[in-house]
Amino acid sequence: MKVLIDTNVVLDVLINNAVFFAHSKKIFDFAEQKRITGFISASAITDIFYVAQRKLDKKAIKEAIKRVELPYI
Repeated sequence: MKVLIDTNVVLDVLINNAVFFAHSKKIFDFAEQKRITGFISASAITDIFYVAQRKLDKKAIKEAIKRVELPYI
C-alpha cells in the first residue's frame, strides 16, 4: 500500500512530540517493515526543516532528514 505521510507525522517523530510520537512512529515502523510504502512531498523537506529548527539545531535536522529513506513525490 502506498501512503503519503503528512509533514506533521515526520515532525512528531523528528522532534519527539510526546503527544503524537507513538502513533507517528508506527507509520515509520510500518514503512521499515515494508508493510507500506511511505512517501513525502518534496516541499515537505523545507517545511520540516523550517519548523524543526525551533527545537533542534540545523546540523541535527539535516542528519535526521538524511536518515529518512522515503521516496519524494
